[in-house]
Amino acid sequence: MGKRIAVIGAGNGGTAMAGDLTLAGHECRLFEFSQWRQNVDAVNEKGGIKVTGVAHTGFAPVALATTDLKAAVDGAELIMVTTQSLTHTLVAEGLAPLVRAGQTIVLWPGSGGTFELRRIFDQAGVTADVLLAEGATLPYCCRRLEGPGTVNIHRIDGPRNYVAALPATRTPELMAQLQDVYDTVVPAQSVIEPALYNPNIIVHPAGALFNMGRIEFSKGEFWMYKEGITPSVKKIINGMDRERQAIMARLGYAPKTYAQVFDDLFHVSVEQFAVASSQGPFSMQDRYITEDVPMGVTLTASLGRKLSIPTPTYDAIIHIAATVNETDYFHIGRNLANLGLESWSAEQLQQYVLTGARP
Repeated sequence: MGKRIAVIGAGNGGTAMAGDLTLAGHECRLFEFSQWRQNVDAVNEKGGIKVTGVAHTGFAPVALATTDLKAAVDGAELIMVTTQSLTHTLVAEGLAPLVRAGQTIVLWPGSGGTFELRRIFDQAGVTADVLLAEGATLPYCCRRLEGPGTVNIHRIDGPRNYVAALPATRTPELMAQLQDVYDTVVPAQSVIEPALYNPNIIVHPAGALFNMGRIEFSKGEFWMYKEGITPSVKKIINGMDRERQAIMARLGYAPKTYAQVFDDLFHVSVEQFAVASSQGPFSMQDRYITEDVPMGVTLTASLGRKLSIPTPTYDAIIHIAATVNETDYFHIGRNLANLGLESWSAEQLQQYVLTGARP
């Protein structure tokens, strides 16, 4: 029998997930916030989702498409969050009064979002035994080529998409929940691994910022993976990668290189991935900057500061992005202070993600 699944966020990823998993035999309810209700209005008008490409294809009559969060998550075994990480706080605030014991919430991807959900749930006094988890990347590469209510899935991510629960002692429970849903997930040592191994954190800001002249001059006629990852941009990516590896090693992990992570998540090289990549980004206000810098780059740099690991390339990315968009991304972003973890030592943080023990 299939699972009862609530998918939060009806953009590209959420539409792909709800469509694919419905066709796989699960009961899927698709939720979208009212400010983006056109995403679910289109699904309701069509009576479901048209899924093309790979994965399960055809017409997927989802059980529900709604802007009513309670209706979406009531009785759901799995709550899959596919929104931008910028929306994780809004998601957590909405879910806090609704979640029930036994439910599992997975962020696709998380970029450390489990820390934010835990912070919000604790503030709200949530006592229900809810399992919080995150993955390194969305399970699909996809686009709504024909608009809302449709999705084209051109790649299933994997074969090794890292996932972990917070704390890691509950990751076996997570794997059991995902067993009949995705066969491309593998357990990570803790949420630190999927949080920092999201490849977008490195490639998106570097590729966008150091091609900003081309992007703005061409008015968006730009394919970052095809034309923007030049030898010099690769050096910036490699610099960020070395700094990330140093942070991972200091925390006691066996760090993987960016190339290894990319192969694990997509089973192709960056060059092969570029062939089928989508157009964009289109401006410096694209999520490649406005999401990945404050949510991912900032978290990594914040960990580096805590561990006394220099992160000059990450710091430069944050500074340049902040200058271009006149926004203090480090101050507003996902850093240890904003997550309520600033006063903890590295050892205390590691113990927390592994066992849930607080200092």
